[in-house]
Amino acid sequence: MDDKKAAQILIKLLEKDLLNEEEREAVQSAIGIFSWTSLNKSRLERKKEKIKKSAEWA
Repeated sequence: MDDKKAAQILIKLLEKDLLNEEEREAVQSAIGIFSWTSLNKSRLERKKEKIKKSAEWA
């Protein structure tokens, strides 16, 4: 499962309002981590593509 899908599932869990405050905080932290890793993965993919394109021009 990719990070984006995991974050979506955790967000749905939060919306159900079944968690106590400590559990809610833990889920929110996990969502934040998944969001950052997803953003970093996208950034790295763009960087690799840019390098690949520059190599084609050389």
